[in-house]
Amino acid sequence: MKRIISLVVFVVMLAAGLQAFGWGLPSVGGDDKKESGAKVDVKALTAREAKIKISVNMATESLAEGLVQIQKACGMAAEAAKLQALIEEAKKNPADIELTKKLAKAVDEASEALKKVDMAATMNKEEGRKNLGKSLLNLGAGSLLDLKASNEAKGLVTDITNSIKTVQASPMTYGASAVKDLNSGLNTAKFVAETMPGQISTIADLTKGLTKYAQTNKIELPSQKEMETQAANMAKPIDN
Repeated sequence: MKRIISLVVFVVMLAAGLQAFGWGLPSVGGDDKKESGAKVDVKALTAREAKIKISVNMATESLAEGLVQIQKACGMAAEAAKLQALIEEAKKNPADIELTKKLAKAVDEASEALKKVDMAATMNKEEGRKNLGKSLLNLGAGSLLDLKASNEAKGLVTDITNSIKTVQASPMTYGASAVKDLNSGLNTAKFVAETMPGQISTIADLTKGLTKYAQTNKIELPSQKEMETQAANMAKPIDN
């Protein structure tokens, strides 16, 4: 019972965007604050964009994989196969933000559809006992990565916005492609900062329903620590 209560509190905190987790999520704001008159580090800003692309791709794949397991348990084989195909497509090029956007849209649609399902009447109990814990682990880890990416994206939006006029005014200093690179970073960061919080909220609502089902059917749930550990392990290649 304590683990169930802990998980419900955890998903509520995620939906609220709180950062009271042991995993050490970043605060909103960037790392490359530009002093007045200082040269803009375009390379560092674009490197942050690249990191965010990989992070949000990884987060979205984790969420999608969690949803596929639930869809299968609820007899939604066609929907699960379609979502799995999008996961495989996104894995081929994690840096392609358009593939991530496509998967993120599918995740939102699948989450909304599953929220309307009567889990008690629909979910195969044997499949639920076998896979629900793993599904919730993927959903929790993916949500943590989403929150981390969202916070990093907010900081990048601020830093690029504060820098782009300086770069535009000095094409000889920064090169012909600098403005284009920064605009790309700004578009990526805005998408992540504006889209991921809603995705986290939708997943949190679904997770609460799944947790209730698990409680009724005495299914063991992952702990907050296990979710944080999985998210941290997933993020290691990005953070190093």
